[in-house]
Amino acid sequence: MANVKLGTKAVGSVLKLNLNGSPKNFIVVHQGKPSSLYDDSCDGTWLLMQDIYSTRQWDGSNNDYKNSDIHSWLNGTFLNLFDANIREAIKQVKIPYHNGTGSSGSVASGANGLSCKIFLLSGYELGWTKSDNSYFPQDGAKLDYFTAGTGSAANNKRIAKYNGSATSWWTRSPDTGNSGIVGYVSSDGDYGYLWCNYTNGVRPAFVLPSTLSVSDDGTVSTNAAPTVTSESGTSGVDLGEKNAAFSFNYTPSDEDGDSLTVTEKLDGVTTKTRNSVTSGTALTFEAASTAAEFQKILNGQHTITIEVNDGTETAAFTATFTKAVHAATITLETPMAVEGDITVARLAVTGNIPADAEYSVKVTNNGNDTEPVWQDCTAEVKSGANIVFENHENTNGAAFNFKIEAERGSSDAAGYITGVSGAFQ
Repeated sequence: MANVKLGTKAVGSVLKLNLNGSPKNFIVVHQGKPSSLYDDSCDGTWLLMQDIYSTRQWDGSNNDYKNSDIHSWLNGTFLNLFDANIREAIKQVKIPYHNGTGSSGSVASGANGLSCKIFLLSGYELGWTKSDNSYFPQDGAKLDYFTAGTGSAANNKRIAKYNGSATSWWTRSPDTGNSGIVGYVSSDGDYGYLWCNYTNGVRPAFVLPSTLSVSDDGTVSTNAAPTVTSESGTSGVDLGEKNAAFSFNYTPSDEDGDSLTVTEKLDGVTTKTRNSVTSGTALTFEAASTAAEFQKILNGQHTITIEVNDGTETAAFTATFTKAVHAATITLETPMAVEGDITVARLAVTGNIPADAEYSVKVTNNGNDTEPVWQDCTAEVKSGANIVFENHENTNGAAFNFKIEAERGSSDAAGYITGVSGAFQ
């Protein structure tokens, strides 16, 4: 199941969150901060419950939203119905609101907005303005999901159901000409006003961080995606030309501290999988880190891919490099020591060496000495003849070694060596 960031979901998308242990639908009604009336805390993904959750009084005495019964219930009883991880993730925002009763208060906005987690939408957020009714306070700005005005298209966006039937529901906007009346959405999506101590539908709204994850089925998760960083740069970095083994270092991390699975790929082919990796562990891409591994890579451009999975999401980092090896030297790491002297040898080099390549073969019979005597035997190797050693001296005993050197010529034709064989006596 693929996961995407909550902030990438289109307005109008329907997502799922558990409420009292059961999944409920919520509509994405806005992405980001609606206007300058809002505090920066409101920058996130705005969700509105698709259906009316319950019916209840707005308040028992007046339309002061900050001190209303419904505000207290939303940020207490209702908030606690969410799973703990979502409850903690819901943003503490400062929303514009009419501070005081409708007949005597005024709109507070920005940093002076009402601090809360769960709230009712305002008339302005639903697409109404004072031009629709002069008693609406300017306690917000239209959210992208809604349509301005009172036409049928606008009204249809506001209709919500309770137990399968279209039902009216509260806004947070008081009637600015009265201390006891509150604006509401009627069952047909138009606006109306009702005494605050009457019973009406409740349709909670809130803001989530846009960085949360959403699965294919719309389920929202608080899991933080893993990341991959490298001292070499950001993902997509070009490491340049390489003519020898190199270290590409990277660090997988996970904000949640999850155990990680790290997969290393070269040109799309998995070369190593690391399980149970701890977040923050410094690692090196293995398939190019040693001479033996680097030798397996052909000349040309290649792509390194690092994939990190935390059990829920996968992060990827890529880097490119160009292998450009136009010369090679082959020798024994440890000379072959024997009793007595080495007087003659035979050597065969198999592969494909272009005619214009710079190519030489040398042998020594005192390979353990501080300064071995190297004898050029290129002609003998090419012709298949015996190699007769001219040197008859050694300080540390007889020891055989060879040294093959090859480099591309002016044609730039590629070549290779597949094997070296022979004998000595």
